[in-house]
Amino acid sequence: MKLSLGVPFLVVELIACAVFIIAFGFGNFLIFMLLSMIAGVVLLALFWRNMLSFQMGGFKDTLKQFAFVIAGFLFLIPGVLSSVFGILVLVFGLVFQAKVQANFYKKEPKKHSEEIIDVEIIEDRK
Repeated sequence: MKLSLGVPFLVVELIACAVFIIAFGFGNFLIFMLLSMIAGVVLLALFWRNMLSFQMGGFKDTLKQFAFVIAGFLFLIPGVLSSVFGILVLVFGLVFQAKVQANFYKKEPKKHSEEIIDVEIIEDRK
């Protein structure tokens, strides 16, 4: 009998859901799953909006968008472990985005070797 990777993940996911329900209650579990799925839909919608408007940049921006897509899919899978993994991937993407933006907005001092000439034009009226 061949054992796939999905069966152990499903067992661990069910155990994690049971532990979450015992610790926080079934109502909080349902709210957590609903918020997780909403976050997944929002992340995937943002990605498709960026794809449709061609806002994909270089390699770093593509990697950030890919992290958001993976997090979105993990949020859509119902379960506690997949949501936790989605949160970790989302945090990675946000930290990576902050580093990319920090590097983008670093300003190097400009060397002013150019002279600025102020010109005033006076029209002659005849």
